[in-house]
Amino acid sequence: MKELEKTKRISFSAVIIILAVLIGLLNFKKPRNVFKKDKDLTLKHIVSQDFIITSKDLDSKSNEQMAFIDVRNGFEYNKGHLKNAKNIYTANLLEEANKTYLKKLEDKNKTIVLYASKPNKASGAWMLLTQMGYKNVKILCVQTNYINNKFSVSDYPLEIPKYDFAAYMKKATSTNDDATTKKVAPKKSY
Repeated sequence: MKELEKTKRISFSAVIIILAVLIGLLNFKKPRNVFKKDKDLTLKHIVSQDFIITSKDLDSKSNEQMAFIDVRNGFEYNKGHLKNAKNIYTANLLEEANKTYLKKLEDKNKTIVLYASKPNKASGAWMLLTQMGYKNVKILCVQTNYINNKFSVSDYPLEIPKYDFAAYMKKATSTNDDATTKKVAPKKSY
């Protein structure tokens, strides 16, 4: 009798587990958002710094070929924004309506220019869109301020490293003369 009950419990447990697995497999959906670029391509893009647009570049390029996206929250956007800029908060970039809008911009070969209160706040949105496969996405290197309750934009100084660490490491690894490497004879053990 006890063995029959054990068998019933085991059978019941096995059926429940199999049902849970089947329900999980039937409800499995392909992710809507998939990264299309690998990290090496993105890092190459970052090192070349061709993703940055300065205010001087805005004067020289046609603004008709650019679409400005303000990635700040709606409250900040309503206080003031660039002319013809659309507000898409960074957290909402992957919503279907926003992805459709960005795809239309890409189909029209427009440069998507992201900006926030500082360039580093737009970098997350840039990284996300770049990894998602959007081409021609740039960050506007400006700082937005409110002076006397009026929206203003000023240039943001790019950080320039004090030392060129890449050149230093290259020199350190490529130097292989006698001054840097000494040959030491092994000690004899007695």
